[in-house]
Amino acid sequence: ASCSALSADIISTVEFNHTGELLATGDKGGRVVIFQREPESKNDPYNQGEYNVYSTFQSHEPEFDYLKSLEIEEKINKIKWLPQQNAAHSLLSTNGFNRQSLHFPLTY
Repeated sequence: ASCSALSADIISTVEFNHTGELLATGDKGGRVVIFQREPESKNDPYNQGEYNVYSTFQSHEPEFDYLKSLEIEEKINKIKWLPQQNAAHSLLSTNGFNRQSLHFPLTY
């Protein structure tokens, strides 16, 4: 079980939003983790915009396509940030067969 848990944690895709303030990673376990860049500190030259976890969610679960007799992996193949229309941020994630649309407000 520990080997499969480690395998599921392997990052399979990384995507910054258009401003670089947010970073999304997808892994082989179907999870998406959103990181937010911390403001740069003028008093601490070594703290220049580190990224911290903002949110984590399960985007895809393993599935079985009965018509094609095919197992569908939960692994995230691609993340795409959508243009921001309002205060919420949106992204799409795909495992190659299904797409998920995710929307979340950004609080400071």
